[in-house]
Amino acid sequence: SSGINAEYGDRWLESSFYNLVKACMNLGAHIEVSLLCCLKSPPEYGTSFQALKRIVQYDHLHLYYPLFWDVNLLECAIAQHHKKGDTLLRDFVIGLMRRPEMNENNHPDLVARSQNSKKCAFLRTMFQKFLSS
Repeated sequence: SSGINAEYGDRWLESSFYNLVKACMNLGAHIEVSLLCCLKSPPEYGTSFQALKRIVQYDHLHLYYPLFWDVNLLECAIAQHHKKGDTLLRDFVIGLMRRPEMNENNHPDLVARSQNSKKCAFLRTMFQKFLSS
């Protein structure tokens, strides 16, 4: 019986996750889509990078970039800003990559704590944004 419940729970979570991603895409919330896709294990980089490329308004980037926990995503953001000639945001993101907590050679416990903290902060920020609208 618990196997059936676990299987149903996993399908429900997977379905709910994709519905959340789809809703964010429909709202044009590409930064949220990008980060949501990095919550998956393994991360869905293809969708995540495509969402970053679709960002046309920079309204909330200053709130979200410090919450990035994935170096690959930060590197993609740097490349996108460089292509667009946006040196201010590019340099801002480069500065974020230089932070000690972004060093993947740190002790695995420290890396996991930092990533979990940023993931929780992202989810809080995202839900506050959508619930206050």
